[in-house]
Amino acid sequence: MIFLRPILGTDAITLFPLIHHTRVTDTLLWDGPEKPTRLTSDLTEREKQTRLGESFMYTIALAATGAPIGTCSIRPNNEKYRGDLGLWIGESYHGKGYGSVIVRELKRISFEQIGLQKLEATVFVGNAASRRIFEKNGFLLEGTIRKAVLKRGKLLDEWLFGITREEYLAVRK
Repeated sequence: MIFLRPILGTDAITLFPLIHHTRVTDTLLWDGPEKPTRLTSDLTEREKQTRLGESFMYTIALAATGAPIGTCSIRPNNEKYRGDLGLWIGESYHGKGYGSVIVRELKRISFEQIGLQKLEATVFVGNAASRRIFEKNGFLLEGTIRKAVLKRGKLLDEWLFGITREEYLAVRK
């Protein structure tokens, strides 16, 4: 199926065509890189942040080949008690259940390895597929943040999802 490994700057070569000018960026705050060199420098910086323990950034890779198909991250707040998740997967890999597997693994890492107390994720209102991924993983809809993001000249609302350590542990038992 898939696995997560620490992000590498060299992953940009394979990831660039999966995100550059694709519909994937319609669901992200970020509109994607304009050049492969920019993605390489961004991922190299994220590789460094991961090594330093400032953030936890991963490449999503196919188990059979090791080929990168997307990225994901856990970004703890300054006090390291709360964090937020982010992920994207190349369009040709959508609908295979990978998102749910990734979120399940990111929850485990967040609560069991990093020691976070709360995990959050935001999803643009109307992105039903992402909403289902978080709800299937025990996240609760905590509310709608109105006019939360300016994207491509439009103000967009976001759904805020969250799960606490206690909720995670209760389901694991």
